[in-house]
Amino acid sequence: MKKIKAATTAATLAVIAVGMPMAVAAPASAASSAVAKCVTATWYPSKNAVNIYNGCANTIKVQVDERWWWDSDCITIKPKKSHYYKGTGTLRSIKYC
Repeated sequence: MKKIKAATTAATLAVIAVGMPMAVAAPASAASSAVAKCVTATWYPSKNAVNIYNGCANTIKVQVDERWWWDSDCITIKPKKSHYYKGTGTLRSIKYC
């Protein structure tokens, strides 16, 4: 009986451990590494959206990389302004275009 209980507990823990990484979003620094440090992205995984803020001194053009969908059009963001983007696919990162 103890072996069955131990096996059941181990199987439950394995399912939880495998399922956990899927629920955690990537940190913004890893997902935004293709752009300058003055460009920040605030990710909203539950809304499948990102808010991109341009803290740079010049206007930038960025694109949102989506998995299972086409990437976004080029988005122009002026200095000290932000842009909220809601995706269709799974949002992965932002990059210059």
